[in-house]
Amino acid sequence: MTGRHLLNTVLLAVVVVLAGVCVLLAVRLGPDAGAATGPMPRSSALEELTGVRVSRVAVVGDGGLVTVFYVVLDPEKASRFQSDRDHPPKLSSEERHGGTQRASIMRAGHQMRAGQTYYLVYQNTGAALRSGETMTLRYGGRALRHIPVL
Repeated sequence: MTGRHLLNTVLLAVVVVLAGVCVLLAVRLGPDAGAATGPMPRSSALEELTGVRVSRVAVVGDGGLVTVFYVVLDPEKASRFQSDRDHPPKLSSEERHGGTQRASIMRAGHQMRAGQTYYLVYQNTGAALRSGETMTLRYGGRALRHIPVL
């Protein structure tokens, strides 16, 4: 093996190893690595009122939609909460003025089960909520603050 061939082989091996490390980091960190993370806050007052615990909020649909995932704690209260189409929870950015209350999907009429995860979908008009920031959810005079937005 000539010196030049050996050098090319070593350089190729280094490039392959570096590419592998980059792929592993991308997979491990995920696409939302820079997004707001940390523990999901809780509000016992909001949970008592709605019968649900918010578990995740994410900007999706190329930034035009927001999903709010929640776990049912009390199926009866959660059914009332889910079917309250006239008063959807209001989502507000904690970084700037603006938010949304335009729920696109609030399914009603199906049997809710304790421990099951359900979701709401909102229109994210004017990019009011952005990935990597925090927001507040308000409903029925109660609030859940400092929710990380993925």
